[in-house]
Amino acid sequence: MSSYVLSLFLAVLACVIGGTLGGMILARPQTMLGLAGLADEETPKAPLFAEGRALGGVLIAAHGVAALYLGYQPRIGAAMALALAVAWLGAAAGRALSAALDGEAGRYNRGAMVFNALIGVTLSLPFFQIGKVVLHGAARLA
Repeated sequence: MSSYVLSLFLAVLACVIGGTLGGMILARPQTMLGLAGLADEETPKAPLFAEGRALGGVLIAAHGVAALYLGYQPRIGAAMALALAVAWLGAAAGRALSAALDGEAGRYNRGAMVFNALIGVTLSLPFFQIGKVVLHGAARLA
């Protein structure tokens, strides 16, 4: 297996993981937001859950479309995966900045920072390893 095909496979796997996280947030926002420490007693639940479900829908849609294009049009999919990679790496950088400024990262934040960075790097792999794409289409009809 070439490194290009491996990078495509790993990026699709990262898309599946991102989409699964979105599905978990969409289906059970109270559990996922509680794990992140965002669900407290003072915050009204309906708007908090609506924001959580909106994030879950974004994760499912974005990662699903990127995985689809990685499979059918790898050059377009690689560009889409790079955009998602920038978002994941931005989340990791935001967590790192928060840990540096606040002084206390916490176990959840440290683990999430590493996870965000790993998903971001994995999603960026196909963009930097664009290889020969063989398209099998219909013969010329003219």
